[in-house]
Amino acid sequence: MPGWKELLSLDGGRMLQTLREFPEQIERALGLSCRVPNGVQGFKNAVVLGMGGSAIAGDLLARFATVPVTTVRDYVLPPWVNADTLLIAISYSGETEETLQAFREGLRRTKRAVALTTGGALAALCEEQEIPWVPVPPGLPPRAALAFLLFPILGCFARLGCLRENPSRVPAALRPLRDACLPEHNENPAQALAQALCGQIPVVYGAGITAPVAYRWKTQINENAKQPAYWMELPELCHNEIVGYELAGKLFPQGVVIFLRTAFDHPRVAKRVEILKEVLTARGLAFQEVWGQGEDALAQALWLVHLGDWVSFYLALLNGVDPTPVRPIQELKRRLKEP
Repeated sequence: MPGWKELLSLDGGRMLQTLREFPEQIERALGLSCRVPNGVQGFKNAVVLGMGGSAIAGDLLARFATVPVTTVRDYVLPPWVNADTLLIAISYSGETEETLQAFREGLRRTKRAVALTTGGALAALCEEQEIPWVPVPPGLPPRAALAFLLFPILGCFARLGCLRENPSRVPAALRPLRDACLPEHNENPAQALAQALCGQIPVVYGAGITAPVAYRWKTQINENAKQPAYWMELPELCHNEIVGYELAGKLFPQGVVIFLRTAFDHPRVAKRVEILKEVLTARGLAFQEVWGQGEDALAQALWLVHLGDWVSFYLALLNGVDPTPVRPIQELKRRLKEP
C-alpha cells in the first residue's frame, strides 16, 4: 500500500488545510459573534434551520444551551414557533431551498432572527427584512466550515448567559490533537483509527453531548470517505439495535462499533457501554472506544468532532478518493432544478 505521503496527493480539494486550521477558525468565528446583536435576547426557545453540514451546528448548540433548541431539517416549521422563538437560519451557500422556505415562514411568526451564510438568497432576504446576518468566509466545503457556522452562535449564547460552557476554551483543547493528527506525526491517532476502520462499515454510538458528535462522524465518513456509515444514540439503542447483534456477524460482518466517550457520560450510560462491550465481545463483533479530552464538556465534545473529521479524511485517502467532491449531492441538486 502507498505511504501517507503518496496518499496525500489524492487531496485535490485541500481538505488537509482546512483541518489544520480548525482551532484558529474557531477563534476567528468567536470574533464574529458580535455580529449577532443583543437585541435578539429575551427568547424562550430557539430553532436552527439548516441541512447537512449546516444543521449539525444546531444539534451541537442544543446540547449546551440553557434554553430549548430544536434543529429543523425541513421546509416546514413546528407549529409552536412564535414571537418568543429565536430563529437561526444557517446555510453556507445561502441557497439551501429547505432553509430558505422555512426561514420565510418563520419571519411571519417572529422578528427575533439571525442568519449565518456566505451570501446568496439568504443574505439578500436578511437585507430586505432588516435581519442581522453573520458573513461566513467563502470557499470551503460546507462540512469544513463548522467553526464559522457554530461558534458565532455559541459566542452569542455565552454572551447572553444562555450557554453552560465557555466556548473560548475550545481552541486550546484542540491544538494538541490537531498537532498529533498532522500527516508528519509518527504516532497519529487519526491515521491509526482510519487504518482500523479501512474496509469496515463504522457504526458510531454516542450519548447525551456525544450524540450529535456520533452523527457528525457518520456524515463525515459518508461525505469525505465516500462510504456507508451509521450512528445511533444511547440509551435508546439498548431497547432495539442491540437485538440486531444476534445476526450481525452473518448479515453485517464488516460492521464495527465506535463508542464515543467523555468524562461527562451519565453513570447509567457508562454502565450500559461496559455491558454492550461484553455483549459485542461474546458475539465476536468488533468495536473501538474513543475518549474525548478537555477541561469541560464542550471541549471534549469538540475534541471528538475534530478527531472524527481527521479520521474521515485519512479514511478517504485509504479508500483512494479525494475527500472534497460530493458528486451525488451535486447531481441531486441539478436534477431538482429540472422542470
